Amino acid sequence: MTITVQSRPSAAARRSGLERLAGPLLVLGGIAFSIGGATHPRDNGTGNKVQQLHDMLVKPAWYPSHAVMVAAMALFAAAIFALRQRPGLTPGIERTLKWVFVIASVATIAMVTHLFAALDAESLAGGKPSLVSRVQTVNETVFDAAWGVALATLAVVGGLTRTVGNRITIPFGVVGGLAFALASATIAYTDTFDPLFQVGSLLSLWAILVGVTAIRGRR
Repeated sequence: MTITVQSRPSAAARRSGLERLAGPLLVLGGIAFSIGGATHPRDNGTGNKVQQLHDMLVKPAWYPSHAVMVAAMALFAAAIFALRQRPGLTPGIERTLKWVFVIASVATIAMVTHLFAALDAESLAGGKPSLVSRVQTVNETVFDAAWGVALATLAVVGGLTRTVGNRITIPFGVVGGLAFALASATIAYTDTFDPLFQVGSLLSLWAILVGVTAIRGRR
C-alpha cells in the first residue's frame, strides 16, 4: 500500500499566489474608481458648503456611487498588499509600499464612514455644521487627499524602478493622484478646484495600465 503525503504550500508559494492577484485587483480597482466617480451625485451649486453636502447626501445616487468607491479603495489596498509580496524588492520600494498600504487602508475605512453619512443627512438641512459635516471634512481634506498623494508617490517610485508600472504610466498616476488630492483637500472650503475630480479619474487609467502590465509580466 502506498501512502501519499501532501505537503502544505510553502510561505514562498503563498506569497507568489498573492503576488499574482496584484494585476487583476488593480484593474478591478481602476474600473470601480471610474464608475464611482462617474456616478457621484452633484450638488445644485447653491448655498454654503454644508447645504451643498446635504443636497448630495439626499440624492438616490449617494449610496450606490459610494459603495462602489468603497470597493475601489479596498481593491487598491488589497492590490498594494499583494505587491508587497514580490520577491527582491529594494528597501526603498518596500517602505513605499508599506506606507501606501497603511494610507490606503485608513482611507478605505474613512470612505465607509463617508458612505453612511447620508443616514444623518437631515442634521445638515439648516446649512449649519454638524458632526456629520465635520467628519466629512476630515475624511476629504485629510484621508482622501493623503490617498491621492500616496498613489501619486507610488506611481513615481514604482514607475522609475519598473516594479509598479513603468515610465509610461507615471504621468497618469501623478496627475490623477495630485488632482484628486487637491480637489479633496479644498472641497470643504471652495468650489474652485472641484473640476479636478474629473482629472483625478486618470488614477483609474493608471491602475488599469499598471494592472495589465503586471498580468502580462506574469505570463
